[in-house]
Amino acid sequence: MSSSSIPKVPAPENEKLGREQLLALLRDVTEQRDNLLSQYEAMAFQVDESVREIAADVLDAQENARKAEACEHRAEQEATRIAELSRQLNEERRKRAEISAEFARFRDAMERAPVEDPWSVLWRAVSQIVSDWVAWARAKIPPDSRFLPWFDRAVELAKAAGRLAWRLSKAVFEWAKPRVIELWKWLKGEVARRINKD
Repeated sequence: MSSSSIPKVPAPENEKLGREQLLALLRDVTEQRDNLLSQYEAMAFQVDESVREIAADVLDAQENARKAEACEHRAEQEATRIAELSRQLNEERRKRAEISAEFARFRDAMERAPVEDPWSVLWRAVSQIVSDWVAWARAKIPPDSRFLPWFDRAVELAKAAGRLAWRLSKAVFEWAKPRVIELWKWLKGEVARRINKD
C-alpha cells in the first residue's frame, strides 16, 4: 500500500502506541522472516549437498557394481583357465604314467633277454624304440589321409633295409672276427719279437 492512498489523520495516543507496537511487531515478523529465509537457504544448501553426496554415492555404487561384474567375469575366466590347466596336468600325469609303464616294460624285457648275445639284445632294444617311434608318428597321421599308405610303404621299406643291413653287418662281423683275432695275435707276437730283439 502506498502512503498516498491513506489519508493522514492525526492519531490519538492509543493509536500511536498501537502503531509502535505494530512497528515492533513488523520488525519481529521481518526478523523471523529473515531467519526463516536464512534457515531455508541453509536447508536448501544442505539439500544440495545431500543431493551431490547421494549422486556421488550412486556413481560409486555403479562403479563398484561394474568392478564387481568385472571381477566376477575375471573369476569365471580364471576358473575356466584353472579347469584347463587341471585337465592338461591330468593329461601330462597320464602320459608320464604311460611312459613310466613303457620304460618298466622295456626294463623287464631287457632283464629277461639272454646276455650271451649282446648284439641281439641291442637289436631288440633298437627295434623296440624304432617301432614305438613309428607307432607314435603313425598315430599323428589322420586315418583318412592320403599319406598314410605312403607312410606304411616307407616303413616297410625301412624295415626291409634294416633287416638286410643287420644281416650284412652280422655276416661282415662273422667274417672279420677271426681275421681281427688273427691280426691281433700276429701284432702281439711281432711286438714281443721286436722287444726281445732290442
